[in-house]
Amino acid sequence: MVRAMVYVLVLFFRAVSLKAEPIPPEVVLHRVEDFYLHTQTLSGAFTQEVYWRKKLEVETSGGRFWFSKPDLLRWEYDYPEKLVIVSDGKRVYYYSRPDAQVLIFDPRKAFSRLVLALLSGKARLSQDFRLLSGAPAETGFYFLELKPRGDQSVSRVKLKIELNTGEIREIWSWDPLGNLTHLVLKDLKINSRIDPQKFVFRIPKGVEVIKEKEGGS
Repeated sequence: MVRAMVYVLVLFFRAVSLKAEPIPPEVVLHRVEDFYLHTQTLSGAFTQEVYWRKKLEVETSGGRFWFSKPDLLRWEYDYPEKLVIVSDGKRVYYYSRPDAQVLIFDPRKAFSRLVLALLSGKARLSQDFRLLSGAPAETGFYFLELKPRGDQSVSRVKLKIELNTGEIREIWSWDPLGNLTHLVLKDLKINSRIDPQKFVFRIPKGVEVIKEKEGGS
C-alpha cells in the first residue's frame, strides 16, 4: 500500500514538473511565423504611444486598421489628428486632413516598415531577426525580444504573444537614439471578410498632392 502511494506521488510530481517546464522561445517564434503565414486578412483597433527620450514627451494616438494579403491596407488614426493611410496594392496614399495634403508612394516601402512587415507576414522572424530572449508573461502570453538583422532604424523589438494562437498583441520597438514606440492591438478579427472599398482611396478635391519621385526616399 505504501509503495503504491509513493509511486502515485512520484508520478504526480513528475507530471507537475513536466507541465511547468517553460516553452522554448524558438518554439514561440515559429508559432508566430506560422500564424501570420496563414493569415489572409486582419483587422482591429490600435493604440500607440511614442516616448521621445530627448524631449521627455509622450505622444499618444489610436484608431483602427484593416489588412488583406498581399498589399492591401487601411490604417486610420482617429486621434490626436485625422490621418488615413491606404494601400491599394499599387500605390500608398497618406492623407492628412489637417494639412489638406496627400502623399503618394510605393507600397514596397510602406510594407518594409517594422509593424506592417510583422503583421503582413513579410518579415520572417527566424531569418530577419536575431532572438535575444524569451519568457512567459501573464497566463497565456509570452514575451519575445528580438534584434533586426538588417533594419538600421530599429535597434530592438519586444513582442507580446498570445501563446495559443501566435498572435502579436503588443509591440515595443526602440530606435538607435533610445526612442520607444509601444503599439497595442485590440479587437482583432482574423480571416474575416473585409469590404474591398476599404482599400480604395479617392483623392479629395482641393488637397495638395505630392508624388514620390523615381528613386526617391
